[in-house]
Amino acid sequence: MNNSTATRIAHLFYDAARQRFDAIVEFFTPGLAHPLCIPVTLELSINTPHPQLARALYNEARRRGIDKW
Repeated sequence: MNNSTATRIAHLFYDAARQRFDAIVEFFTPGLAHPLCIPVTLELSINTPHPQLARALYNEARRRGIDKW
């Protein structure tokens, strides 16, 4: 899946009680009719800068299964 054309964080919310981010990361790639959706949970501060949060979500999604496709 190294040839993915786009990545998008579809749903993202911060769970203040558990101090974590829950997200759905979508990978769009040629040949798939629908995006590949990977649920991700990260324990990060709400003050995490956006670029760092986006990178962490992407890396966790890849770790959880995108590289298996």
